[in-house]
Amino acid sequence: KGPQKGEQLSKSRINNIMIPLRTIWDDACSEYHWNLADPFRSIGRHLPSPTHNEREIFLYSDWKRVLEKLDPFYRTAVEVMIMTGLSSSEMAGLRKTDIKGGYLYIRTSVVRKIEKDQLKNGYRKRRIPITKELGKRLDSATMKTESEFLFPSKRGKYFNGESLRKNAWTKALKAAEVEYRHLYCLRHTFAAWSLTLGMDPNRLVSLMGHGTKKMVYEVYGKYVEGLEHDQEEILAYMG
Repeated sequence: KGPQKGEQLSKSRINNIMIPLRTIWDDACSEYHWNLADPFRSIGRHLPSPTHNEREIFLYSDWKRVLEKLDPFYRTAVEVMIMTGLSSSEMAGLRKTDIKGGYLYIRTSVVRKIEKDQLKNGYRKRRIPITKELGKRLDSATMKTESEFLFPSKRGKYFNGESLRKNAWTKALKAAEVEYRHLYCLRHTFAAWSLTLGMDPNRLVSLMGHGTKKMVYEVYGKYVEGLEHDQEEILAYMG
């Protein structure tokens, strides 16, 4: 399904599919005492080369245009995402009680409407300092809803990134005449903007919930033409 229907699967996707098949084979060899050659041993040489998609980010001028065209119901949520680097699943798990002592605490996530205390990795449980501008958005979100969650859906359920994409995100990009970007680019933009403002990479690693600086240097640290001219506007916007 989707825009890639009919195309060859990626190397990582094929490897993921092979995991249970390899497990079944290993268990069968152990149970039945088979002494047979591993049929998966040489499959790697036949797989497609891995693809590395460039992480798309927003220049500040493009971001402001998109924000102006976005459905007001979702506007605060996407601003919090770009100001914190939170993913859609982490946004869905945010409660009003997660705002405490000048910090926003990331404790849970919601994946396919299932709330999880175990995040993607042990570093994802973190706290994010609330700047003046971020505080304004969080206060607005708190006042707008009677739900315990900071960003419930229009139906009062969990925040849903896919619903946002279908109902507002794609329309706003088109109306703003900005090339389509996946919603996850808000997280990438947060990282790129933070580095542009001179944030210490170690601090950025902590704020984003990564285990090492590898992602910061190899993925987010690439030069983006024009971004350096946005420093003052980004600093004022992020607070």
